[in-house]
Amino acid sequence: MEQLGTVETICRYPVKSMAGEDVAAAFAGFGGIMGDRVYAFLREGGTKGFPWLTAREREELVLYRPSFRAGAAADLPVDLEASLALGPGVSPIFPPESAFEVDVETSEGKTLPLRSSELAADLARKSGAAVTLRSSERSLTDCRPISLLGNASVRALGTELGMSLDRRRFRANLYADWQGDMPYRENDLVGGTLAIGERVRIAILERDPRCKMITIDPTTAQTDRRILRHVNEAHGTTMGVYAAVLVEGVVRRGDGIWLV
Repeated sequence: MEQLGTVETICRYPVKSMAGEDVAAAFAGFGGIMGDRVYAFLREGGTKGFPWLTAREREELVLYRPSFRAGAAADLPVDLEASLALGPGVSPIFPPESAFEVDVETSEGKTLPLRSSELAADLARKSGAAVTLRSSERSLTDCRPISLLGNASVRALGTELGMSLDRRRFRANLYADWQGDMPYRENDLVGGTLAIGERVRIAILERDPRCKMITIDPTTAQTDRRILRHVNEAHGTTMGVYAAVLVEGVVRRGDGIWLV
């Protein structure tokens, strides 16, 4: 197998459209990264077929910082080694629901339980509509379960735009350092299979079509339309790639990435 690079950062987003958190290791399952987008808010009167409250409607959401109350208990399945010993195709048991309890630091710096009526009222007031919390053990992603982006691609896009870009705008699960520091290397991998670390296998399905989310600064929530306009015109609306997990396992920071 040809080594293409390494996993530089693993990121999950406990609540859809809110800030993410970097982790040293995470379970990559058929439904995505464990703990990724396990919660989302529905907005009353939202778009049919896509009723979620996201930063597309309320940019300030990216400033809300969720964290799992149980910490590392939300990182890996129960009895992981015993489950993996049974071979590919046997899905491990997820942690109990209590492991996924979340607290959220609001944009004003106040920390509230995710399930609290106070947080729901805060979001309703700011979005102008009542909200309802939804949850799932499997990620509530818009499209595919895993997203991957090369750090070199972010730097290259910033050079093209003449500005410094915070990669958090792109909300990927896996950030890769490619050998040779090749920008947009991930685009060439569509249709291929990657091995990550000792066990995980992912299929690269398609390039990741982008929307308003990449225009939102993750530190200030200010928008810059030039970014999406340039991605649309110069990169066919895409940045990064989507993937599906073929063999479940643990992804660790620093893991090698090989082309199978």
